[in-house]
Amino acid sequence: MKVAILTDIHGNFPALQAVLADIDSRGDVEHTFCLGDLIGIGPYSNEVIEMLYNRENMIAISGNHEEAVLSLLQNKGPLEGHKGIAEHHEWIGQHLSAESIKRIQALPKFVEKEVEGHRFF
Repeated sequence: MKVAILTDIHGNFPALQAVLADIDSRGDVEHTFCLGDLIGIGPYSNEVIEMLYNRENMIAISGNHEEAVLSLLQNKGPLEGHKGIAEHHEWIGQHLSAESIKRIQALPKFVEKEVEGHRFF
């Protein structure tokens, strides 16, 4: 069994497309884990979220950029350590679709999963 681990996509949809095409071309990757930071930096956060949510056997967790954007959307202010990029996170939040916001709100902070006797945390 093979798994793919993705992290820090940061709204870079073209790069995500290339990586997923490579994963799919291998034909032997059974599970994909995304370790957060789907959004931010790049301009394609909605597209990244949609593509990942439409994949089978995809498990994703929330990263610090999801948490930072949600904090601003909930009027809680910038997260500690993210004050210098709060303006950027505000821009990301303003451009997320309602569906994307619901999806990142639903992301867990961690996942524990057993796959073929192997435990992932």
